[in-house]
Amino acid sequence: MPDRGPILDELVVRLAEGDRSAFSPLFSLLWPRLLRLCSSLLKNEADAADAAQQAMAKILERAFEYDPRRSALPWAMAIASWECRTILRKRVRRREVPEEWAQERSFDDAEALYVEKELVAAALGAMETLSDTDQETLLATFWEHTTTARGATLRKRRERALVRIRAALRKLYGLG
Repeated sequence: MPDRGPILDELVVRLAEGDRSAFSPLFSLLWPRLLRLCSSLLKNEADAADAAQQAMAKILERAFEYDPRRSALPWAMAIASWECRTILRKRVRRREVPEEWAQERSFDDAEALYVEKELVAAALGAMETLSDTDQETLLATFWEHTTTARGATLRKRRERALVRIRAALRKLYGLG
């Protein structure tokens, strides 16, 4: 498939500027990719279609949050993967699938690996905006690094650091 990055970027910019006629061509270019990503993550055709539909709706609603300095494809794929995670969490809560399924899914194709790489880069970019204390707290929480804080202090720092990283992700990428 030829690179459609610049076309996608242009369509999302037009959509962000209020040009609703850009949605149909954007949908035509994005839908197969979003559906393929959602199918690889959810392993269920109906759930994948729901997640892809919800992602397309969010892309339309949140186009104004798109940063034209970044590629539109990873932004759209991040929204779709977030929708997949939301659906998967709901299925686990309803006990429709085993809890192990809630763990991060591996990506099946090169395009999805690209998106995963972009999401990691986005997370690292957001981490860079945090204070040293917030970074230390998150590293200690998720990667078992050592920290001087313990107990209630660590829990409160974690809570505040998570709020700040979510805000950074929203500001930088429209995620979170």
